[in-house]
Amino acid sequence: MVGWASYHDQWLSEGFASFSAGLYLQLTEKSPDKYFHYLDEARKNIIEKNEFGLSANDAGPVWMGLRLSMPKVRQGYRNLVYPKGGYILHMLRQIMYDRNNGDKAFIDTMHDFVKSRFNQNASTESFKQVVERHMTPVMDIDQNRKMDWFFNEWVYGSEIPSYRFEYSVEQEDTGKYLVKATLTQSEVSDKFKMIVPVYVDIDGKVYRLGEATMIGSTTVNFKFRMAQKPKRVLINAHRDVLAREVVTK
Repeated sequence: MVGWASYHDQWLSEGFASFSAGLYLQLTEKSPDKYFHYLDEARKNIIEKNEFGLSANDAGPVWMGLRLSMPKVRQGYRNLVYPKGGYILHMLRQIMYDRNNGDKAFIDTMHDFVKSRFNQNASTESFKQVVERHMTPVMDIDQNRKMDWFFNEWVYGSEIPSYRFEYSVEQEDTGKYLVKATLTQSEVSDKFKMIVPVYVDIDGKVYRLGEATMIGSTTVNFKFRMAQKPKRVLINAHRDVLAREVVTK
């Protein structure tokens, strides 16, 4: 129903197909194991080094399309445009998620994209404009109702961050539990921005508490109180961010 304007925009076809396959696994399987494995395999295809010490991501950004395939990265196009294109949509879905409305903003974005570009060829910029029509306040990091920060990093750029998350839980005199946490984003430039969801595990069920906005290679500290002691506190519970490494302690 929607085509792509040039080879630069081909990820809008291949990436959407890859994302849809993962979504199918999530919605049809009783356990999330296959869905998470699918995302883990996508990550591996993107960052795993070949015999020349190069990954598909080293070949360049998704926007380069077919030009990603080169002598030392022969599968550059296949191992980047499909999985990273899908991961881009997955990350958009995760940062659009709202505890009250769930995936409504993301679903509205997808419906709007198909409706506005029906039987036409879409460009990356036209898709970005649709996303901006449905972006949530949390996504407006630059306070300009633009998603340039996200597309510059993931579509037009090739940086991939690493994360380290540490936390402690202590019971207060009031009976509530104080959670102190430290989140570090590294291996990125000073202007790299990302929204990182934070989760808690209560009696084996994982709930999304909120999100931390990270800018550059930096560390943020935060704390919150809970009536019930969490089994664990974690980030990237749903593979929310494409990351080189996620360490939790």
